[in-house]
Amino acid sequence: MKSLRASLLRLTLAFGLSFALWAFVSFSQNPDENVTFPEMPLQVVGLDDDLVIVDTSGVPNQVFPTIDVTLRTDQRQLASLRRVDLRVVANLSGLGPGEHMVPINVEATRSNVAINVAPGGVAPAQVPVRLEQLSSAEVAISVEIQGNIPFSFERGEPRVSSGGQPIHMVRVYGPISRVMLVEEVRALVNVEQLRATYVAPLALTPLDGAGQPVEGVRVEPGTVTVQVPINPVVGLKLVPVEPQIIGLPAPGFEIRSVQVNPPLITLAGSSGPLDAVDLLTTTSLDLSGARQDLSASLALEFPDGTSPRAGEPDHVTVTVQIAPIERPFQIGLPTQVQLVGVAPGLIANFNPVVINLTVTGSSTALNELAENPISAVVDLSGLGPGFYSLTPEVELPAGIRLTTDLPSIDVTLRAPATATPQPVEEQPTVPPPPPDATPEPTLEPLPEPTPVAPSPEPEPEPVPEVTPTVVP
Repeated sequence: MKSLRASLLRLTLAFGLSFALWAFVSFSQNPDENVTFPEMPLQVVGLDDDLVIVDTSGVPNQVFPTIDVTLRTDQRQLASLRRVDLRVVANLSGLGPGEHMVPINVEATRSNVAINVAPGGVAPAQVPVRLEQLSSAEVAISVEIQGNIPFSFERGEPRVSSGGQPIHMVRVYGPISRVMLVEEVRALVNVEQLRATYVAPLALTPLDGAGQPVEGVRVEPGTVTVQVPINPVVGLKLVPVEPQIIGLPAPGFEIRSVQVNPPLITLAGSSGPLDAVDLLTTTSLDLSGARQDLSASLALEFPDGTSPRAGEPDHVTVTVQIAPIERPFQIGLPTQVQLVGVAPGLIANFNPVVINLTVTGSSTALNELAENPISAVVDLSGLGPGFYSLTPEVELPAGIRLTTDLPSIDVTLRAPATATPQPVEEQPTVPPPPPDATPEPTLEPLPEPTPVAPSPEPEPEPVPEVTPTVVP
């Protein structure tokens, strides 16, 4: 019995000495160290679907502070430890609307990584979070029309549609405090000097009671089609041409742009048929399987009771640009040319009045072109009478760039015609007879007929050039 006890005692002592030796060797060969991972991104989890994180103004906020993390680990784990092995988390589970101080937790993304946060190793240790209830509301659409149309044209009431259906109300989504501020959504239309019906997709801007934009809300649908009828009072009407495109390009290809030349046609007819025409269509152009640009002369289809004005074509050239699908998006924009700096007393004629610009940019930047249309400006400052070929200046919004060279604009500057004075024939003067002389009868010669030049035929007044404005 004593021998057994002695054996157990010796075994326990040997085990203790072995463990002490192992601990001494381990800590001397693989000591613990502190390692800091600065500016770790913070991830938010556990947020309820009907809540949203907002800033102090109630605007949705997804920007969080970075976190500095200090871990205590041994050299063996430190050799393989990377930033991607850690995740800094703020758990919002169970939190309701209001302001909260949420603690920060550090988790491992790999099962073989042991997390031992050093004392004070998370800075900041907690972050303030403000939660607000999500809400929605229906608001009315208003259309603000700016600009004046030319004389002899009249403007009708604007019509708003989405997906081909009339629409008068939209729904606004966002934090409840921001949704309650929205009184209406507005589309801005500029019809300055337009001679054809305005049709364009426009973004809707949410406004408060003072007419100021409201941030932090989402409008569904965010874009609507606005049509403003513009019709001539007389029997002429300028309408845009809409080519009939059928079929789709080959897989992997897309339509970059569709250009129509000329883009506008003047129709003649009685007021009834003209009022019913908003655009002209063409015969069909089939793009099925196309892998490159297509160009074709298509016949115009004139509605009953209308015809092209004298001198207008009955065919248009339609050019469709086909290109491989890529991002960012690229579109073609017919852009009106404007002249500035014309010297007083000079008359300017220029051609073309509309140029086609090919621009590229993100879908968001291209959508903003509806509110900020591009214009091409030709500066004639300091130029006298003569013929000039000038390149216009185009100011592009941020995120938009040209992909083609700008065409030249032919400009003719001339002085207005002045009348030439005609010489007046002087009549001979007959001296009076002396007072005592007896007047003798004289025969006055009959006046010779004066040849009169035939009146010139009145020249037809030149028809002013129509500056086409193409609806984007």
